[in-house]
Amino acid sequence: MFQVKEVNMNKTIELSTGKIIDLSRFIALIPNDETAGEGYSLILEGYPQAIALNSQEVSSIKKHLQIETEKKHNGTWDREEQLRLNQPKMKKLKEKIDRMKQEKPSAEKAEFFESFKKTMDAYRPEGRKLYEH
Repeated sequence: MFQVKEVNMNKTIELSTGKIIDLSRFIALIPNDETAGEGYSLILEGYPQAIALNSQEVSSIKKHLQIETEKKHNGTWDREEQLRLNQPKMKKLKEKIDRMKQEKPSAEKAEFFESFKKTMDAYRPEGRKLYEH
């Protein structure tokens, strides 16, 4: 069973080997099977390949991850707490959606949408057009 840890960091750290890691891009820290637990691979969002880390680097990253996760429910996600925290944002979003529903589209918006439909269908073959029927 997996335990979900909320890692929401916006910090860059420098490891002992000089590698600089942006932990806000952290996705996973995976042990390498080939080295019998000696090395790890760090996966960062937007980076095309895993980064090989030695045990000292892994300890440093784990320390930073643990510090951050302890501040957030001891590393566990509390659904009810998250819903409670999201209530003000959800209320504002609902108000905005209601306003948008009541708003009549202007002639400029309607003209733009017609232009958009023509652009979308301009290079599509017959039978594959989105707006022409």
